[in-house]
Amino acid sequence: MDKILNFLSLERGDDFCNKRYIVIKFALLATIILFSLFTFINFFINHYWASAIDFISAVVAISTYVYMQKSKNIILSLRIATLNVVVFFLIFSYISQAAHFSLIWTIFVPIFAIITNGKRIGLYFCLFFYAVLFTLSYYYINIWDSGEWLFTDWIRLVLASTVLTACMYIYEALLDKAQKDLQQARAKEMQRSQELHQQSITDQLTGLYNRRYYDNMISKLSTLAKRQNLYITFFILDIDYFKLYNDYYGHVQGDEALIKVANSLKNHVQRGDDFVFRLGGEEFAGIILSQEKEKTHQWITELTTLIQELNIAHAASAISDILTVSIGIATIAPDENNNIDLLYKYADKALYTAKFSGRNQSKISEDLEDII
Repeated sequence: MDKILNFLSLERGDDFCNKRYIVIKFALLATIILFSLFTFINFFINHYWASAIDFISAVVAISTYVYMQKSKNIILSLRIATLNVVVFFLIFSYISQAAHFSLIWTIFVPIFAIITNGKRIGLYFCLFFYAVLFTLSYYYINIWDSGEWLFTDWIRLVLASTVLTACMYIYEALLDKAQKDLQQARAKEMQRSQELHQQSITDQLTGLYNRRYYDNMISKLSTLAKRQNLYITFFILDIDYFKLYNDYYGHVQGDEALIKVANSLKNHVQRGDDFVFRLGGEEFAGIILSQEKEKTHQWITELTTLIQELNIAHAASAISDILTVSIGIATIAPDENNNIDLLYKYADKALYTAKFSGRNQSKISEDLEDII
């Protein structure tokens, strides 16, 4: 069905849907039934020429339907089917000579053309059809003198055909607008849903992923690391003496400092399979997948220097006059015996060691060395 809708989109964009495709199939089947019915009726009343024309149109309609089903080329099939209908009714109108008000059957043309082809292409078919039909009915349906076909009848045909075509065009235009409005409403709903989802997994202040997203991703990343035979490294970063920073500079400036640290983390951790989080307060974390744990450790350790280079004043710090951070790092190899929950536990323990050792530094957990 996706392939079918792709062909439909060549003409109507996203306006076509499964329901529209059903309408198209129904219209094509209706032409097959109509032409087949005319074939038998005209044959049994000995109108053999009319029956032959009906038969040819029925064969074209059937062939077009079969081609559409096999090739899924909806647009070309519709053009052939519509042209078949137009030509048939022009020949039918001339042969019938408006006897027994046979021109009433031409109402099928605008209905079929516009419903199946859309308002623009359908209107082109209608304009072509009626330009020829009105000329035929005025000059070549030669029963004016018999009293069966009068000038007033021709005027009625023109007016009725114009009104019917206009009504079909308006109907299709309103349908297009309704579909467009519905699509816009769905797009807004989807966008809102995505925004709500994004809000649920990100920290509003810094824009980093939050603790909830960390809980959801850690097991998935662990599986990915095992599948690709990668080390998975987790680090926790804590801003040194941040409570004193807030007390000294105020919470507004404290929030600004958090944002700057978060941006530095985002700029440093940029690969698609790596993530950084704000766990809460002044505590941040990151998950990195790699083949070489030593380079990863060095890369994470660089964060202490990068934060210092932000040159954020911290007069209340006991170790520096600028903002600094402490980092705890833990790494496990991607084998089945390792428990991913150990990462947080030992990274937090390494962070405690970094703080206890004087802060403004990173420490690598030694508890996991026996399984790395």
